[in-house]
Amino acid sequence: MEDKEFILLESARRLERWENTPRPVPDDYADMNRDELIKLAVYQRERLEESDAARKKEREESAGRISALTAQVSELTDKISELTEQLRKNNESMSAMAGQVFGLMKQLREKDEKIAELQSTVKVGRRHLFDRKSQKGTRNKDDGNRPTPHTDVEDDFDGTAESLPSNLDVDVDNGSTDVAGGSAVPQKECRLYRLGKSNRTMTADNHVYHKSDRSKLPDGAVVIRTYSRYTYDQKTVITEHEHEIVACRDKDGRVMCGYFPMESEKDEPVIESVPGTHAVPDMMAHLVFNRFFLDTPVYRETARLLQERMRLSRQTITNWLEKGSRFFKGVIEYLKDNCLENDSVVNCDETWCRVKVGCKYRKRYVWCLVNKAARTAVYYYEDGSRGRKALKEILEGRELRALQTDGYNVYLYLDDEMPGIDHVCCMAHVRAKFKYAAEIEHDENAGKFLEYIGKLYALERRYEEEKLSAEQVKLFRNSAETTEIIIGMRSLLGLMKSGNVPRQGSLMEKAVGYLDHFWNQVFLYRKDGNYTIDNSLAERCIRPLANERKNSLFFGSDKMARVSAAYHSIVSTCGLQGYSILEYLKKFFAEIVAGNRDYGKLMPSTIGISANKL
Repeated sequence: MEDKEFILLESARRLERWENTPRPVPDDYADMNRDELIKLAVYQRERLEESDAARKKEREESAGRISALTAQVSELTDKISELTEQLRKNNESMSAMAGQVFGLMKQLREKDEKIAELQSTVKVGRRHLFDRKSQKGTRNKDDGNRPTPHTDVEDDFDGTAESLPSNLDVDVDNGSTDVAGGSAVPQKECRLYRLGKSNRTMTADNHVYHKSDRSKLPDGAVVIRTYSRYTYDQKTVITEHEHEIVACRDKDGRVMCGYFPMESEKDEPVIESVPGTHAVPDMMAHLVFNRFFLDTPVYRETARLLQERMRLSRQTITNWLEKGSRFFKGVIEYLKDNCLENDSVVNCDETWCRVKVGCKYRKRYVWCLVNKAARTAVYYYEDGSRGRKALKEILEGRELRALQTDGYNVYLYLDDEMPGIDHVCCMAHVRAKFKYAAEIEHDENAGKFLEYIGKLYALERRYEEEKLSAEQVKLFRNSAETTEIIIGMRSLLGLMKSGNVPRQGSLMEKAVGYLDHFWNQVFLYRKDGNYTIDNSLAERCIRPLANERKNSLFFGSDKMARVSAAYHSIVSTCGLQGYSILEYLKKFFAEIVAGNRDYGKLMPSTIGISANKL
């Protein structure tokens, strides 16, 4: 054990001595002499210079390459900047182009909607021109009671049954069978309301009975029966009366002028003309009747008179009509008081006319107000204005109960400044708008609205047929049956406004917006049994002005527009009150010629003529 420790210690000492003993550095040049060392030093110096030159050249080349690369980087940076700027500009132009594209798309969409709206307007216009004018409902295509379409068989018909088309039923025997050998043609059903009435409907107020002279019968003849044969005669003769006026001076020196009839003419009445004209009352009445009731233009009236061998200029007829209208001013003031009396219900409408102002033709408007209870119609030409000021001047100082109109926005003046007057809107205008949407745009929901409106009109028709009082009508209009219909309309209207239905056409959108905006005014007719569901009374009274506009095209001045409004007030009032318009005009002008100016007694109901029962 001691030997091993001794050996380990000895080995450690030797290792320590070996580590501490310095080792000699090997010299690679120890065996070289001085000349060889010099040559080696020269060689190494040359190698070092060559290495330095190579490194210098390499640095120069690297610097050149770096400069070239720097120039390329700078050029690329410039190009990148240029491309970035160009890209920015392109982005801006693309944004602008995108905005333009969106704008063009919006304009295109608006134009498409405008085209669709114009197409709908054109269809509505064509319907007004060529289709039926009724607005009471849509046409039922499955109705089997519609008449057979017209078949032109004139060219192919040769007088025999074989030449007729197979779908045309005719009687070839005695009226019992048709061409195809079918059953007999059914007789017209018996109409109970015709029982006990004669089939003759032609009658005239002036009746002359011509009795036969039975003494002129042949000898031995026996009378089997007698019957009447009617003929009608109308004589229109224009006679020119020339009166000799004698001017003389009496013994006191005074000049006198007068007409002194001959002895043979003492029993004949002296014919006098309407003041300011050469027309007698009958002729003046016919001129007014033809012009403002039959809507005959003045040029056509001159042609008619020429056929009756009288030459009369258009300007003369116009002057006579204007002078004759002056005598109706007092009558029209009475008509205005009757039409706009306190606590009355008035229907109102307006229509346009063309008036020559200076050298141009301007669009002007005529107002029409109708009182159903007083059976009076008055037309206003307030300088041709259609604005709120004109309506204010017409109603100023009047205390009406209600005014029924269409949806023209000027009538909203009633809601704003005259809350004491009930503003009732027209259901027929609502129906017409949905009817256009149903027939032109084929909107199913429009048909549903028409069904609801049809039910309301059916109820109104029933009230009229049963001749209910105003209180009873009000009670039924507020019954559960009517309320259920209105609730159904309101629910459908809310659905249309919610947007949960397919896209609507322009006509349907207008109809929905109209009904929603005037909802309260449309159903205000339930407030009073004297109110009507629509404004048809004013629409019917305004129609003669539309006919006059189509026939006469324009008025020559504002004065003649007022003349037309005055005459139409008289004509429409006579029609509403059931008096003969021509008879009243004759009587009125005769009273004017006689010097009567008490206009309160010259009204259609007070002038002394009977109602036209025909």
